[in-house]
Amino acid sequence: AHHFGSRPPGPLPAAAGPPDSAPPGGVGGAMADALKEISHHFLFEDSFTVKSVDNSRFERAGRLDCESSAFSNNLEVDVNNIVWPVVPGDQLYVGITTDVSPAENPRRLATAYDHDPRLLGRSIMDQFEYVMYGKVYKKDVKAKDNEAVVWASYGGLLMKLKSDAVQLQEMHVNDAIYLLMRKVRGPDGEAWR
Repeated sequence: AHHFGSRPPGPLPAAAGPPDSAPPGGVGGAMADALKEISHHFLFEDSFTVKSVDNSRFERAGRLDCESSAFSNNLEVDVNNIVWPVVPGDQLYVGITTDVSPAENPRRLATAYDHDPRLLGRSIMDQFEYVMYGKVYKKDVKAKDNEAVVWASYGGLLMKLKSDAVQLQEMHVNDAIYLLMRKVRGPDGEAWR
């Protein structure tokens, strides 16, 4: 995984909660602008339900086993469960992209300082709760089954994504990618705020 400056590998803190976390009655000025949806190109995006969380391997990392809500996609990913606790039944929205720079600021990120909101401006990261930066280290494509599997490492936290080959066609070995996740609903079905 690539490291920015002296920043340790693993999750990057998101600058703010999702846009629907604004208090009732609205907000004005710059705050309202910061909470607007940001359009963004994702290499992959889907909604998943967490089937299980395996916390037996490491003290602070749990491996999530997630199943797509709409497609035959399967996601296994390690997360820091101290920073971002997840339980079976949680519904997650997941996006993968190569760049988090806003369209109005085409600056390419090169160091940890580039993630500073004062330099970056509004970012797609503002709409997610948990963000990791890493590298694709393996990809298998089974053409006859129209299936692909992508493996990535985010500073040692691993991801395995199994999907339709077309959905994963933009991801290649050695690509640097961001994994962005947010909770949509808890196990009780209540929407997250």
